[in-house]
Amino acid sequence: MFDKVIKKFGDLSISSKIVLYYLFVLIISISFLSIAYQEINNNITSNKVMQVSNEIVSNINSSIESLINTVDNQSKILISSQILQSALANGNAGNYASYIQPMSKYLSDFLNFNDFISSIYIFDNMGNEYFVDNVSFKSISLSTIKTAKWYDRLVSLNGKYILEANDGDLIDQSSGNKGYVSFIRVINDINSQKSAGIMIINISESYLYKYINSSINTYTSGIIIRDEKGNTIIKPTNISKNLNSEIYTFINPNGSTVRKIDGKVYIISDLKNDFGWNIISITPFNELNSQFWIYNIILLFVIVINIVLLLLGLLFISLFISQPIVKLVNSMKGIKDGKFEKVDIVTGNDEIGMLKDVYNKMIDEIKKLIGDIINEQKMKRKLELEVMQSQIKPHFLFNSFDAISALILINDTKSASKIVKALGKFYRSFLMNGNEEITIKEELEIIDNYLTIQKIRFGDKFDVIKEIDDRTLPYKIPKLILQPLVENALNHGVRGKDGQGIITIKSLYDLNQIILIVSDNGKGMSEEKLKEIESGQSKGVGLRSTIERLKIYYNYNDVVKIQSKPDKGTTIIITIPINKED
Repeated sequence: MFDKVIKKFGDLSISSKIVLYYLFVLIISISFLSIAYQEINNNITSNKVMQVSNEIVSNINSSIESLINTVDNQSKILISSQILQSALANGNAGNYASYIQPMSKYLSDFLNFNDFISSIYIFDNMGNEYFVDNVSFKSISLSTIKTAKWYDRLVSLNGKYILEANDGDLIDQSSGNKGYVSFIRVINDINSQKSAGIMIINISESYLYKYINSSINTYTSGIIIRDEKGNTIIKPTNISKNLNSEIYTFINPNGSTVRKIDGKVYIISDLKNDFGWNIISITPFNELNSQFWIYNIILLFVIVINIVLLLLGLLFISLFISQPIVKLVNSMKGIKDGKFEKVDIVTGNDEIGMLKDVYNKMIDEIKKLIGDIINEQKMKRKLELEVMQSQIKPHFLFNSFDAISALILINDTKSASKIVKALGKFYRSFLMNGNEEITIKEELEIIDNYLTIQKIRFGDKFDVIKEIDDRTLPYKIPKLILQPLVENALNHGVRGKDGQGIITIKSLYDLNQIILIVSDNGKGMSEEKLKEIESGQSKGVGLRSTIERLKIYYNYNDVVKIQSKPDKGTTIIITIPINKED
């Protein structure tokens, strides 16, 4: 399946490949940008919400501490009053009834002055009770107080206060009483500093919530306050049962955490104050995140800019790379039909421009060679033309351009440039030089340019070994006699072979002759195939033409020897007289 997709992609035009590639890049870049934005935005929002939530619980704690300190100061004023001290001291002597009315008035005035207090209950050591209550009478007695779990701790504090929810559960909420925070302390006689009674000041939950509400922002879903025993002092009414029951398992003491409950994400912040209370804020993350719509607009704007830039890049590549290559290829297709026409495209001094110039010069050279064939020795020129055409045959150029376009698509411009330069040098070497002969060094340079292209195309599928005697390099030989042999070794020898292919190029110097050898470890040939080549009946243009050219040029038949066996590789040996002059 994957091979079919690759083949189908390979059959597409360069323009289609570039469009598909850019669409792929566009989708990947937008997806990555969106994911990265979402992660970054969530992290920033989460950290910001945690910071704000921590500030909220800190502000609430400060408000509560301020309120409790106010209650503490007001209670000290209350217990130091002369009428209260007198009632507690003399009520025990049977004068309780005479203190009820003045104490009620005093407590009522005190309550009216301090609107944050819901009720005040005072008991002397005999159990006599003085109270004022803005809501309803609460059935509390000294005897029940002494049975409370917190009583011994209260007495041990010697006048310091404690905080309890609902008088430490002495207030029965089922009877209609709402939740309270009870401020409780022992009243000491102002003179003897001995215990004279107990004071209970109740602050309603509704007032406490109203008092701290100014510290809560619009995004916070609710505030929960629990005392050190786990009793809930304040809890919101707009949270689900699951959230209410699960939230305590996710608390990060004196910190914040992000948790998913009932399919929603919440920021839960906790602070434990000096009273032992836990102040917990609950903020729904999704609702807060939706407020940052401006960032979504920015993301959309960035995506649009990204698309525009990619489309501009696509247009640029289409105008300056894709279209010129397409025109070159279309012109090259005419070579198969014998139409050697130059291509007319506007280019710069880049690789495409260089390729166009070389191609047009190549076309000019081909036309010249065709003209020369008419006027010169037909057989010799015919063989030379066959070799030349084998080098410019479309499939080699098409393969080279396919390789260039593929490298461009994967942004390997370095390798693409390398192929273009090698291709230009390859054709320039044998087209722009009008001489029929070139030095062995120049022939090896043509081979190097050819192999540069093929190494990039086929990677490490074959290696080339050169064993060149430097003394042979200045000697001239007919143009393009070694390159076709190397090409034949690559295409018909090592390509398709299992394992690593090796092509060996040698030049040996002797007093009377130079020996050129091209061998490979490829598939080899049968005896029948060897006979076809030696008799000139082979259909392979490059190898047959090269052998015939050498025979004509050096005027003897044994100039070329071929050694080959199936699966044993092929060796071609060219023996050149050393006294051959230009």
